Amino acid sequence: RLCPPPLSSQALWARRQQAGGAMAVNPTLAEDSVSKELFPLQQSGEAFALKRDNIDFECILPRGKLWGKGCFFLSSKRIVFVCLSKSCRADFKSFEIPLATLLEPKFNQPIFGANYLSGLATPTQAGGPLGGSPAAWSLTFNSGGCGTFLPLFYRLLAELQEASQASSGSSVAQAAQDGRLGQVAYVDPSDPSVLFLSQPAAAPNSAQETVFEPSAPPPESGASEGAAGQRPQHDSQNCVCS
Repeated sequence: RLCPPPLSSQALWARRQQAGGAMAVNPTLAEDSVSKELFPLQQSGEAFALKRDNIDFECILPRGKLWGKGCFFLSSKRIVFVCLSKSCRADFKSFEIPLATLLEPKFNQPIFGANYLSGLATPTQAGGPLGGSPAAWSLTFNSGGCGTFLPLFYRLLAELQEASQASSGSSVAQAAQDGRLGQVAYVDPSDPSVLFLSQPAAAPNSAQETVFEPSAPPPESGASEGAAGQRPQHDSQNCVCS
């Protein structure tokens, strides 16, 4: 079974507020000591599962949007999108979506256009710049299939819901930490996702932190509407909250 048992949005909201994880703009990045590419600096106890390139990201905030083009990383704790080729503003570099606070994840397969993953991300604080209610986001897969990504993604969500399973040696998180991910992950030839068969190491003194200052004027009325399962549309004039 790929999908974890569904819970009501209210039950998930209450549980995940207690968990403490929240979405964040510009989590700390670092340079991989081998590839020299940027990746999210690992948190304590975190193991990376895969990386996916050629991704469009959007997040609808109460008073604007964020969007960019780049890649995302899936780990045992979170999804982190990293802007590479294009961003709606200079100080938007990355976006973090903790799996423990993720609401209403949905894989969408439209008749026209690329497949995309959507959901709701929990804000850090009610009065903060990202607003006080869950924010709709989407990750669009512009090339290849998702037969490798989806099983890993849903298994990690299930393991977070079932703590006993997450602590067992057969979990995806433990396999990634031990370098055994290739033994438990299904590899879809049409899916260009790159599995982490070993964990990345940050080059010395390569950590990068970018301050995000939401200062743009509010968008036109109705421009920030959106919900999980609906992919936002790019609008370079409406890309930040104030």
